This record gives sequence, structure tokens and C-alpha cells, in this order.
Amino acid sequence: MAKSDNRQIDARRETMNAIVRRISDLNEQSLTQLSQYISYLKWQEELWNSLLDEQDQGAAPDEHQALIWQFDFLEAFPAARKASTRSPKLMEIKVDRASCGMVQQPALWEHPPVIGSAVCEYTVAVPAEVDALRLRFAVGIRDGAIMEGDNLCAFRILVNGMRLWSTTKQTNEWERYVLDLPSLAGQEVVIQFLTDGLGNPSWNWAVWAEPTLLGFGPRHKQIATTG
Repeated sequence: MAKSDNRQIDARRETMNAIVRRISDLNEQSLTQLSQYISYLKWQEELWNSLLDEQDQGAAPDEHQALIWQFDFLEAFPAARKASTRSPKLMEIKVDRASCGMVQQPALWEHPPVIGSAVCEYTVAVPAEVDALRLRFAVGIRDGAIMEGDNLCAFRILVNGMRLWSTTKQTNEWERYVLDLPSLAGQEVVIQFLTDGLGNPSWNWAVWAEPTLLGFGPRHKQIATTG
């Protein structure tokens, strides 16, 4: 076994021992609450893994290609442009964890304004070595929101000013997508994430889970991840 593997095992063992020591000091009520929370965390982990198993989201377009580069939109959030198409009243754009359908994920929060759309815009330099691009993300409405009737939230993605994808949503649960993008190797690309309350922004607690741009190319090449 490699030394790095041994170090990881030792670190895990130390962490587990520290947790056990702290648990031993808890009273019965706290132990019951802890047990319930552990059960919830395990259920959440299993549910999210099952969602990932439904679709191989990192699969290369063909057998001769591999993932050689990726751009993490959440990590790059500080450099993004945040704006509204009309008034910014009640608009909120930030990065935080979000729970949708009882599944928590790191996410881009983009609650639309009273009038118009919220816009989170990124300028991304795509390496010349990238042969194919895919955009991976999920959309959801945060738990606690109650949207009924004609109260819908619109999600849209624009690439260089052209609409690539759009949908409307009312339910809380995450919906996952992988989109093929046109060939943009060696170019600066403007990617915009938009949400719109469509005239009724009530409960439009819109979030994008872990949006990531995936770049594929020859298997022998590897480029540093950016974000």
C-alpha cells in the first residue's frame, strides 16, 4: 500500500476517534438527535449518488477523447458580472449551499428581480487544445418555496448572446442537465446564466447546482483546471 494511502487511513482513523470521544460526552437527547442527523446525511448521500448513476456526466464524446480541462463557475463567481435586465429590486445573486428536494449542493443562487431577469455573466477563455465542450449543471427551487398555478421561474443560458437552453420550473427537486456546446476552442466565450419570474417573482428561489464547463480533447493532453 502506498504511503499516501496509509496517511489517509491514519487521518480518517484519528478523525473517527475524535468524533467518538466527543459523542461520549453527549446526553441521551443529543444522542437521539445525532442519530437522526446521521441517518439524514446517509440518505442524502445515497440519493445524490443514485442521481449521478443515472447519467454519466463526465463521459467523453467519443472513446478517443478524455476530460482535459474544466471551468468551475462557482469558484470563478467573484469575477462574474452580476446584473439585472431592468430593475434589480429584490434580486439576489450569490454562491452558497442550497437544498432542493432535501438534497444539498453547492450552488449559484439567482433569485430574479421583481421585473426582468437576473443575469450572472462569465467570460471564459477556452484552451485551444479543447476539441469538444459540455456544460454540466442542475437547476432547482430551494426547499421552502411554495409555487403553484401559473407561478413559474424561467432558467436560461446564453452563449455569446445566443440562447443555448431554457426551461421553466415550479418544483423544488434538482433537475440535471449536460449540454453540448459549439466548437469554441481558443476563443473567449461569454456565458450567461439568467432567471426570470415571468411577472410573478414570488417564491422564485432559483438555484444552479455546481455549474461546470467540461473540455474534452486527446487523451495524452491534460490542462490545468480553471475557475
